[in-house]
Amino acid sequence: MMQFLKKACSSQKSISDNVNTTVSLIVNRIRDGGWKAVEEYALAIDSYKGAFRVSQNEMDEALQQLSLTTVKALKRAICNVRTFHQRQKKMFEPFFCSIEEGVTAGLRFLPVERTAVYVPAGRYALPSTAIMGVVPAQEAGVSEIVLLSPPTKEGKIASVIAATASLLGVSEVWTLGGAHGIAAMAMGAGPIRKVDMIVGPGNAYVTEAKRILSGEVGIDGLAGPSEVLIIADDSANPAWLAADIAAQSEHDPMAASTLLCTDKKIAAQTSNELSILLETLETAETIRQAWENNGTLAICSLEEAINESNVRAPEHLQLCVRAPEKVLDKCMAYGAAFIGGTTPVPFGDYIGGTNHTLPTNRRARFAGGLWTGTFLRPLTSLCIDSKGAASLAEDGINLAQMEGLKAHSLAMALRRNLS
Repeated sequence: MMQFLKKACSSQKSISDNVNTTVSLIVNRIRDGGWKAVEEYALAIDSYKGAFRVSQNEMDEALQQLSLTTVKALKRAICNVRTFHQRQKKMFEPFFCSIEEGVTAGLRFLPVERTAVYVPAGRYALPSTAIMGVVPAQEAGVSEIVLLSPPTKEGKIASVIAATASLLGVSEVWTLGGAHGIAAMAMGAGPIRKVDMIVGPGNAYVTEAKRILSGEVGIDGLAGPSEVLIIADDSANPAWLAADIAAQSEHDPMAASTLLCTDKKIAAQTSNELSILLETLETAETIRQAWENNGTLAICSLEEAINESNVRAPEHLQLCVRAPEKVLDKCMAYGAAFIGGTTPVPFGDYIGGTNHTLPTNRRARFAGGLWTGTFLRPLTSLCIDSKGAASLAEDGINLAQMEGLKAHSLAMALRRNLS
């Protein structure tokens, strides 16, 4: 039986009625008021009244201001993420197949025409999210990629995000965030043309705007607070485990970290190591809040840990155990898995190649993370010659009559005697 040394004392709450009401008002006002309403919300929410479109010169200058080591790291991250997402395209080869004589079905994949990538810049500016959104869209063949990010306290887009856009070759960049930014992209407003899809995580207001507008525009998913579930045995390194918990918890106070350990000694040592980290890390206060409110530490068998993981369907699943590949075979629901003690989640957040925009709040039970396929639409086709039409007609007519659809029957009957 699972023995809890520490339980999360606050449950992750869904979008509050207050957020829903606020965002609904924003969306409706922008629907009616257009660009003027967008400008008003930018001023009211972000205290922003500057140029919204980021010029190419501004992006290039931001890139020049970065250190060579930062540019090198960004380029490597882009390269690795591109390698992985480029490989995914092999899954989308078009094909035709013969269903029966005279009947041919086909499938091809086409990208959306225009997509927006939302890049958060509230608590932290996240150029890595720009990479994770833009690269798969590029590899899918999206012809128009728009990047939007809220202004910083300095009253402009974060320089590192502008620089990353330059490295990625994105030419349409907007200093615009929040629910009003999502609404402007989804519906079109003033100089912003409507997009077909919006991807990228954001705060509760951004997420709610995506939820409300989904259907009018495609979305990648609804991002909640970040989460990790770590399964560890007696081979795990407590200092590493503590650092991994801290890394997840520093995202924000709502982040949820769970350690399920088969060894009580390792669990206790990890708790001690985390206490030491909380005395030294600059982000200690955020980590402490997240761990105290949402952290879980439990002793259990490996089988119990696997079962618990499959129920929780975590965003990040980290396996710090012997033979982690065998354990992974039994894990059926997760956003991304990190296999072995030398594979902490931050490698995937930045530079390992996999995407860090992943399903949260148990959505991994039915959805996956951002990938090249997110931007591709499966289009089917059917071609029936006269012989095929004659062959299919009788059974097709019987099915249509059974459902009471007379015109369906007629449409097939007219093709029955062509051969």
